[in-house]
Amino acid sequence: MSAATKSDDFEIRVCGVEDGDRMMEFLLEHYYREEPLTAGCAPPEPDEKDKQFLLSNLPHGTCLLMLHNDRIVAAAVAGPKEANAVDDLFEQAAQLAGTKWGRILGILAIAERDANVFKRYGVDKALHLHAIGVDSQMRGRAAGQRLINALVALGKELGYPLLTADCSSFYSSRLMQRLGFDVVNRIPYTDYVDDAGEQIVRPPEPHLALETVALRL
Repeated sequence: MSAATKSDDFEIRVCGVEDGDRMMEFLLEHYYREEPLTAGCAPPEPDEKDKQFLLSNLPHGTCLLMLHNDRIVAAAVAGPKEANAVDDLFEQAAQLAGTKWGRILGILAIAERDANVFKRYGVDKALHLHAIGVDSQMRGRAAGQRLINALVALGKELGYPLLTADCSSFYSSRLMQRLGFDVVNRIPYTDYVDDAGEQIVRPPEPHLALETVALRL
């Protein structure tokens, strides 16, 4: 994003590495507590490797903050994705088997494999939205929609042909579809089971499935 955008006293700008601690503090309060994969998989706290992964996207210049009077009211964590992403996800899930982050990576790997967005859209790279959090006091003011629209503009500016996301939340999937994203894969949480046939992730309703969405840029 070549410059920050401002409207109605809100500012949207790229989140730099120096903003990492502040962004993570916000996400712990306004993302992880309600994120279905985190909330539906014990223990309730996110793994340290999960948080480190989100922070690892900051150097790419692909994460956004929405600020109101210099207070973070929404944040989007996105990063580049290439065709070998599926192999990396399965490998990491296997390495971290038995951990909370390993269980989450397991369903994300399946989603990556089955959505197969690189072949589906004929592209060799994509920008992938990993997380979006909105301050509950800002809901109803289209903060999430503004942030996604800004991410679309940033993705175009950086030359990405595709923007994708794995929507673990019923509400995030509904928002993305309203903004023109296509649902390219759906995994009901009841289908993600361990070797004993036990459901691995059990989010509260109405979160019933992980839906992968995509938008040509």
